[in-house]
Amino acid sequence: MSNVLQLDEEKQPKIGWCFVPERALLAGDVMLAQKIALETDEAAVLALAHRFSPRLPSLPRVARRAY
Repeated sequence: MSNVLQLDEEKQPKIGWCFVPERALLAGDVMLAQKIALETDEAAVLALAHRFSPRLPSLPRVARRAY
């Protein structure tokens, strides 16, 4: 299952949206369908999507270092 994350101004996950096509598709096709759906009628898609919190408060934030 693929989920869509809405980011805040600091590029951190703000809201998660879960929606998938009615038919079973490969992961790449699901992402493309989600992209097209959001670009075509974002309000209708988000009205049907399951909203969830992408943040898990019990997990520490991990900083990645560029080498």
